[in-house]
Amino acid sequence: MITEEKEFNNFIAYIAKEAKELWDKYDKLSDNNKRKFLLYVEPLVCAGGIQGFINQMNNFFNTGIR
Repeated sequence: MITEEKEFNNFIAYIAKEAKELWDKYDKLSDNNKRKFLLYVEPLVCAGGIQGFINQMNNFFNTGIR
């Protein structure tokens, strides 16, 4: 496996681990707090859609990749 592929695979593994940890924390919230979180996040996701999400990630990581 070339270094670039290994780097990518390690990054994906890290993201998957972090996502699992966040899901576990979310799952432990009360039903009321889960609803509050979804009400908070829904407008952010719907407003920008997938392209908005990608743009925000690019801004966050400052990659310039579109």
